[in-house]
Amino acid sequence: MNTAIVIDTSREIPSKWYGLYNIFPVGYIIEDSSGEKHIEQTQIQSVRTPDLVELVCADRKSKLLAPSIKDFVELYTYLSENYDSIISLHSSNITPAVFENALVAKKLVSEVIIDVIDSHTFGASSGIFIEELAKFIIEARNINEIRKEAISLNKHISSIILSKNDQLDTIGLRKGSWYSVLTTSLRPYVLYQEIQGNWETLKRGRNFNSFVNEIIKRIEIVNKAKEIKTAYITHHGVFSKNIKKIMKIVSNSNVVETNPSLVTHYLLGKNYLDFAFLC
Repeated sequence: MNTAIVIDTSREIPSKWYGLYNIFPVGYIIEDSSGEKHIEQTQIQSVRTPDLVELVCADRKSKLLAPSIKDFVELYTYLSENYDSIISLHSSNITPAVFENALVAKKLVSEVIIDVIDSHTFGASSGIFIEELAKFIIEARNINEIRKEAISLNKHISSIILSKNDQLDTIGLRKGSWYSVLTTSLRPYVLYQEIQGNWETLKRGRNFNSFVNEIIKRIEIVNKAKEIKTAYITHHGVFSKNIKKIMKIVSNSNVVETNPSLVTHYLLGKNYLDFAFLC
């Protein structure tokens, strides 16, 4: 199959995978408090997310705008010149507005076979999903095989997330725009575990060192019981110093440290830790 993979940039993967697996990102737009718009994707396979994350940190009233139907139509049409089929990977749970725009765009482009595949993953877990499915697509014989593999990956990828967003179980970019979650020093941290799209609140508190120890303990238990094959880590703020402790536990695994996406930053705030794994 001569297949291109389309993702929105909420999918957190290293940019080096783009050329290796024929992955093409559709970016978001930041509208700052003055009304000026900043485009994340400047050209095919080129994004400047870190710059925009810093803009969001400085301007808490900035708004995140989802990729439009037009964005998807333009990319699908461009790819139809060189590929026989397109697999477009998004999340109806985390970013339903983006997922719906991809579905509408699919109907408007007839020059190429397009399949829009859903995943509950986001942040670090979405990175594992994209990498593993991209590897599978290279050898896949038909779209049904790809769909089955996507379902299997959705079942087996889990994540542990520490954030000050106490409503992570009700997340979702329901509309075409999104304001950042407000996090203050008075707001407690919340530790979540996500399995197969279901969110469980594990612990609340303000001492982040105790949370780091809790995360390490949980990862050690999982790794001893099942052996973690692949792990993705995304973090921002005060937890950066603790990453080495966590990475030592999974040193024998395929470990990838990724930069935060705009969607993750808007959901989780300035200080968070996102550890996803596949056993």
